[in-house]
Amino acid sequence: MNKTNRKVKTYFLLSIMLFFILVSLFFFNPDLVNPKNYLLISITFFLAIFAFSTELVMALFTSLFLVFAFGSLILYQAVFAGNYELAFTRDYFWLLVFPVTAYVFGRLGDLIKGLSTTIVDLNQKVKTLVRVDDLTGFSNKQKFYEDLYIEMRRAKRHNFDLVALMVRIMYFNELVSIYGTDKTDDVMRLMVENIQQVLRSEDKKYRLETDTFAFILPNTNKEGAEIVKERLNHKLDHITLTTGQQREKLNFNFKIGILQYDKTTDDVFEFRQRLEQELEYDV
Repeated sequence: MNKTNRKVKTYFLLSIMLFFILVSLFFFNPDLVNPKNYLLISITFFLAIFAFSTELVMALFTSLFLVFAFGSLILYQAVFAGNYELAFTRDYFWLLVFPVTAYVFGRLGDLIKGLSTTIVDLNQKVKTLVRVDDLTGFSNKQKFYEDLYIEMRRAKRHNFDLVALMVRIMYFNELVSIYGTDKTDDVMRLMVENIQQVLRSEDKKYRLETDTFAFILPNTNKEGAEIVKERLNHKLDHITLTTGQQREKLNFNFKIGILQYDKTTDDVFEFRQRLEQELEYDV
């Protein structure tokens, strides 16, 4: 990454120097200011944009085409028009400017695209590595699947009870539209506090979606999970939001699904699907 950054800085400086040289030539030599050179510097400018936004090979092919076209014009002027007064800065200079511009800006564009791809990949890796939801402090969906697989294997091997709960806030999008994002986030934090009061420290807590929580309860059977469900219903049924001197009681609808692991499968996706079905049965 550091090596690429150095290359980007190098080619960026080269691109600035290139246009500085072009502008300086026109500034210190007013004789060069004419329609033909204005057209050539305009072509160089658009070539730089094209080279930056496309691949280096395409940019170089384009510059070779421009060199061929302009070289043919010079040859025509020299041979057929009888114009032998050709100067380096006025004519041949552009045969060098086109490929240099294409290479410098093409390389700069390729390097920046490479950096952008690397940043996107790193962001994806960070999302994969981060296992905690920022708002709630609960683990995320990927951690849920990892822990569920471990707990299922553990329960199966040692014949322990294992239960998972899923809690879904109904009409969550409507909740956001009514209260706004900031207020909804405050409500979610209060929900998390109430959930923490109900569950044990050894119970594992997850936020699967924006409106869905899941909990893994090791060494707990269906009857114990029903008690937890009743406590969750009581705690989440009324949320009191305090804003300054105002206290506002908010009512929400929830669905809570319970599924006990029957030790017949180790497929975490199948288990979640069955848990989703139990969630839908809750009324």
